[in-house]
Amino acid sequence: MESSWIAWAAASAACALFAAGAVTDLRSRTVPNAIPLALLALFAVHVAAGSGERAASPLAHLAIGAVLLAAGFALYSTGRFGAGDAKLIAAAGLWVGPSDLAVFLLGLGACAFALSAVALLPFEAARRMRPELPFAVAIVPPALAVMIPRALSFQVQPVS
Repeated sequence: MESSWIAWAAASAACALFAAGAVTDLRSRTVPNAIPLALLALFAVHVAAGSGERAASPLAHLAIGAVLLAAGFALYSTGRFGAGDAKLIAAAGLWVGPSDLAVFLLGLGACAFALSAVALLPFEAARRMRPELPFAVAIVPPALAVMIPRALSFQVQPVS
């Protein structure tokens, strides 16, 4: 996969931002708005720099992000999901795109199940986690499982 170093840097920075989102959600049960906004901006830079992905148009990525945002806010309106989690899953869908959406959703289901199982353990730390599960902890691993191999597969071209 040929690409510019800018696209590689944007993908690498997005991986770091996803990890930061999971850490902040685990610590404070919030995902700062700056993280999904930065992920959106980095995606625009990634596409503008020539990400090298020819399989799907950026509009397909945007459509997936919009559908996941709507689903996330539907869950938020019922009280089952945080607003930051809804924005983070939309950003993940934007970066994952149609080619790896099934892998992402399957991984998301597995991680959500594992997070729920941990919350049900008979320990004090698990009991404190139950009222507000840090769902970004379930969103980030499958997103990174898709994105890290992509970022590592870039063949950065020297500036000429």
